Amino acid sequence: MLLVSQIRGKSTTLNVLVNEINETEKKKILMLENPIEYVHVSKKSLVIQKEVGEGGDCPSFSVGTRNALREDCDILVVGEIRDKETMDATLEMAESGHLVLGTMHTRSCAETIDRVLNFYDLSDQSVGVKYMISSVLKAVVTQRLVRGTQGKLVMIPEIMIVDDVISSFIRKDKFSKSEIEDAIQSRYDKGNISFMNSLAKAVIKKDISLQQARLQIDERNYDILDRTINQLRTTDIYRK
Repeated sequence: MLLVSQIRGKSTTLNVLVNEINETEKKKILMLENPIEYVHVSKKSLVIQKEVGEGGDCPSFSVGTRNALREDCDILVVGEIRDKETMDATLEMAESGHLVLGTMHTRSCAETIDRVLNFYDLSDQSVGVKYMISSVLKAVVTQRLVRGTQGKLVMIPEIMIVDDVISSFIRKDKFSKSEIEDAIQSRYDKGNISFMNSLAKAVIKKDISLQQARLQIDERNYDILDRTINQLRTTDIYRK
């Protein structure tokens, strides 16, 4: 399962992913959307798009996701996961071996995990929900669109790859967003990209101003941003 979270642009990212799969792999892709913003023409894959809502192909994302179990699809795209019922059905699909791509309205990878857990009562979390989430979730991608120095919007990504370390943090009795953030920051060699590093890299490349970067974080983190910028200027890790 892959979750994409962002205030704006989630659908664009999902459609790019679907288009890439459609052009390169032979899969059956079922998309649940509200509204359908981009019409896909089947290429190597068979793409089926269903509109969610009154008068659409299914009344809700939760109903559409549950019905997807009978659709025999390889990949399910859930336009938005906004309630426990949809998350339950999404986890069931992922646990049965399907690739599930979904979106949520959150501002960071750690916040996305926190939102998923908060769909459930503490008693439910303790009896298996955390273990299920940590086993089926493969990655979380968070994106923010920031006004750039050329007047255009610049995408600032955060990417979390769910490996054994991050899975263990998700399963802890007391979930800590700071532990997740620290793991993303320190485990760049596993494919993780922290939001702070993305901001710093955009400043170094002059895609955004330092002032605009600071608007994206709390004032108490200004020093961390400055240190990250100075550190990246002296290393080749993030220059590409």
